[in-house]
Amino acid sequence: MMVVLDASAAMEIVLEKDMSESFRDVMKQADLVVAPDIYPSEITNVFWKYGCHGNFPMEKCGEGIDYCINLVDDYISTRAMCREALAEALRHKHPAYDLFYLILARRNNALLLTRDKKLIRIAKELNVKVPANG
Repeated sequence: MMVVLDASAAMEIVLEKDMSESFRDVMKQADLVVAPDIYPSEITNVFWKYGCHGNFPMEKCGEGIDYCINLVDDYISTRAMCREALAEALRHKHPAYDLFYLILARRNNALLLTRDKKLIRIAKELNVKVPANG
């Protein structure tokens, strides 16, 4: 099974939030975990927010970035997905950067791992696999 990991799910895992254990179980079952090449930028931005507003020291932010990046086996270029992501983003009125994860999952018949409730709803509408509890 291939899993597409988005930044919200990675943060759930690294911060050991509610769905952390469930997401870890899914990741253990995966043959391959992939993400679009925007993932490291998104993760870095999240830790920037935690550093600025969440009282995370620089060292903890850096360790978190490393941890999240190491969750992914391969990064897929978004270049060939731009128009498709834009079309779905406009259609569903949802940010395009989130749609890159969905498009990647759809193109590879992969499971989309996310905490984004609206993205889960869109994925279900487009017959993109999400965990049963998603």
